[in-house]
Amino acid sequence: MLGQLFTVAGEELKYGYVYLRHQISSAQQRKAKVLVNGSPKSGTTWMLKMIASLPGYEDVGNYYGDLRKYHQTQPGHVVHGHDAYTPELKEILAAEGIRVILMVRDPRDQLVSRMFHVKRSVNHVWHERMKDIDNDEALMMCIEGRDKLPSTHDMIALAQTWLNNDTGALCMRYEELLANPEPHFAAVLEFMGISNNRSLAEVIVERNRFSRLSMGKRIWQTQRKPGQEDANSHFRKGIVGDWRNYLTPAHIARFKELCGQQLIDLGYEKDFDWS
Repeated sequence: MLGQLFTVAGEELKYGYVYLRHQISSAQQRKAKVLVNGSPKSGTTWMLKMIASLPGYEDVGNYYGDLRKYHQTQPGHVVHGHDAYTPELKEILAAEGIRVILMVRDPRDQLVSRMFHVKRSVNHVWHERMKDIDNDEALMMCIEGRDKLPSTHDMIALAQTWLNNDTGALCMRYEELLANPEPHFAAVLEFMGISNNRSLAEVIVERNRFSRLSMGKRIWQTQRKPGQEDANSHFRKGIVGDWRNYLTPAHIARFKELCGQQLIDLGYEKDFDWS
């Protein structure tokens, strides 16, 4: 435990040094306006936290489809969005100079993560109806959708509205970011207009790795490694391919029926021959 505290303290000192150095060197540089967008449980929170860790940047929350609020976005603001692309939104983002980072994730892993999220989140409209049912039934509900509970088709379609149009967004796949975070986050910084950013990308990624995020501010607690599950945490497991531990043949058959082609279109499978 003491070793973990020293490790965290050392990381914070390193982060503080690089943060201050970058803050001084970029004092005259105009901050970007950023929208981290994607369907729920696609990695948007992780990306948002990393960008909000930059000098001069702050998380300003979710506008929940109120497009007028985009006009209030200031340099250094990082918006957390789950908005579908529309020509109206594109026009507003262009007029305000807001850069979009689009997060995309394997819809099967996203499905499992979303099911646990609904069960955990007391403010979710479907929490009361889903909290006490078994995971198999809850997963089927998330695949098919219900009243005010978007289907997996809807989740995928949101990302596709951006991918299938000329939006100017930087697409970041969760799996690639998880496998090799430093260069991918450095690419995000370049997209935001922050150059010479290797050391900055390294400390931001280190500070926002799974074990730190899952621990939150409780630095005295033992850190969880990716794959060690806490169903009550927003950062539940932090791995790729977890859907194989939860989807039954019935789930897979229904998923293929409703979303199989979308999965192929996103590049996560070549055909329907997967299980």
